Amino acid sequence: NWIDEQLGLDGKKDIDLGCGPGLYARRMAGCGARVTGVDLSAKSLEYARSRSMVNLEYLQADYLEDTLPAGFDIAVLIYYDYCALAPASRRKLLKRIHDLLLPGGQLVIDLYGPGAFDAVGQHMEMEARMMNGFFAAGDYVGIHKTDVYEDDWASLDRFLIVEPGETWQIYNWVQYFTPESAAAEFAESGFMLSVLTGGLDGEPLADDSKTLGVIAEKT
Repeated sequence: NWIDEQLGLDGKKDIDLGCGPGLYARRMAGCGARVTGVDLSAKSLEYARSRSMVNLEYLQADYLEDTLPAGFDIAVLIYYDYCALAPASRRKLLKRIHDLLLPGGQLVIDLYGPGAFDAVGQHMEMEARMMNGFFAAGDYVGIHKTDVYEDDWASLDRFLIVEPGETWQIYNWVQYFTPESAAAEFAESGFMLSVLTGGLDGEPLADDSKTLGVIAEKT
């Protein structure tokens, strides 16, 4: 609703990058936008298509690598996808989004903010069937270690999963932003911040905001 209030979705052409099961794409289409949802996951898109509606289509693609349609008024990247990318990948993605948008087009995105960085800390834990069996169907032990990189405003969560016949790891990087660092990074790729809040629900911005809600205009 807040995005609709800011941009007036009715009649706009919108691309939802990393749309997953279509939670936001359906709502934007319900506001009158013509929406293209893009996601890499076939399972997520299968769910999304089972609940599709008028003015809404889905495309299975890697938004960093695959050819995408262009000519959009609005691009949306929701749920902190951007913060999981390395600096070179973030620059590549912003350039791709810039090319997808019409002149004056808008990018809507959320970022982890200063409050989230203040809350993260060096951490280690070990647990049987960590996160209630999230990582594997059978028995396993999970080891979770968090490292914080103060100078880079980044953290790394490493999960070591030990199953009876296999051991494997997941690395999850998170980049955090201040309003100033967000504005500078987007300006380098041809975007000017037009709206900056404490989240995409319109929460007022504060020094300790855990999230940043950004609307940036293509320049």
